[in-house]
Amino acid sequence: MIDVASLVLGSFQDTMVAAFGDTFGWIIGHIIVLLLLMSVLWAAQNRNHILNESGWGYSNLQDISLILILTGIQYLIYVSLLEFPVEASLGVSLFVTMSLRWHILVLE
Repeated sequence: MIDVASLVLGSFQDTMVAAFGDTFGWIIGHIIVLLLLMSVLWAAQNRNHILNESGWGYSNLQDISLILILTGIQYLIYVSLLEFPVEASLGVSLFVTMSLRWHILVLE
């Protein structure tokens, strides 16, 4: 059997296999992956409704995307180049990104 769930869920799939056994863990993992895929497709199909009715505009989504991208880049730098611990790297990168955002918004 092809194990797509291990590629998507990583060690969480291994934990489910250890908890529920090989067959049932495989089934549950693939159901989770299928539900995630269906959710992404549903959101893509209804993106105009979501954007119009949620109260969030493109500027909000761009702001969130930029925060995630900057945090991710800093996280990768801290973990791979500077060899900081994972939790500390996430905390520092999120703090620096939000601090930079605050400085730009307040000082502009």
